[in-house]
Amino acid sequence: MRSAERWCLIDNTANKDCELTGELNQMYQTYSFDQIVKLPEQLGQGYWQRVQTNSYLEIVMCDVTFHENMHMSSKEGGNSLNLGLCLGESIRWSVEGRKGEFGLVSGGVSAYGNNEASNSCLYDSNQRFQGLTIKFNHIASNGALQHLPLHKMSSWLRANSGLFYNSQSTPAMNRIVHELTHCQYQDDIKRIYLEGKVLELIAVYVSESLLEKQAATSISGLSRTDMASLQSAKNLLEANLISPPSLAALAQRVCLNEFKLKRGFKLLFGMPVYAYVIDQRLEAAYRLLREEHLTITEAAYAVGFGKAGHFSEHFKRKFGVNPSEYFRHLRR
Repeated sequence: MRSAERWCLIDNTANKDCELTGELNQMYQTYSFDQIVKLPEQLGQGYWQRVQTNSYLEIVMCDVTFHENMHMSSKEGGNSLNLGLCLGESIRWSVEGRKGEFGLVSGGVSAYGNNEASNSCLYDSNQRFQGLTIKFNHIASNGALQHLPLHKMSSWLRANSGLFYNSQSTPAMNRIVHELTHCQYQDDIKRIYLEGKVLELIAVYVSESLLEKQAATSISGLSRTDMASLQSAKNLLEANLISPPSLAALAQRVCLNEFKLKRGFKLLFGMPVYAYVIDQRLEAAYRLLREEHLTITEAAYAVGFGKAGHFSEHFKRKFGVNPSEYFRHLRR
């Protein structure tokens, strides 16, 4: 039975009668749309939340801080692919039968499949651990997930010996994750909203993490050195969104001619250099508007737009509505 169904067993290595792990195991053994396990006050503060939008898709959110070090182990099985994102303090774990440790820093993303080996994790005291995990069950989906490019995730996992394929979250992914973890809807509307956001996140992840990696090995006319230079150009632009270097200056800094910079950048990252700067400015402004509560004019100037009207035009082109309408509805 376990070979076809997804299952999860969690233990406190120091206390087999731990109240927390007992409640977590009960949560994982129950099929329910939305479940929350709160951390007992004597252990710390925070919660685990498991949302099962259907029989083949579940979302697990965690936000916990322990008073003392907590050593927990977990063993999972079933036919699923998982995408885990580290949103808080960095986290490390070991896998039974494997040498060394695995881990994610804040902003890290890990794609992995299930294996029935035990994973052991130490949660250090007084550190805030936040995470989001999306789990797809291949068997239960019965074809419903065939439109998702999960085979690409599987191929990268096979290339990594079937364990963890780690990458870094992007601004677009961060925006979607924020919307996932701050959903204000309830019941069936919440179910529809979360499923839509998960599909959006997978699309962006595959495009910006997997396909970008794949492109780096398959674009003709660009050497490995060229690829490294283009990645450096992208990093320089992201670090200087307010006043990015000119094409000529950027090409000189990364040791490429302008033609190869323009052509290679569009091939590798899917858009021209200037368009990429605008896109990243919009993602940064979105975060400032949503999380820092800046005004539209303040956010526009903070990310490098000279005029609020110019910012609004680009914002509407990317998100479908102008920023004042979008955030008026959001805050309401």
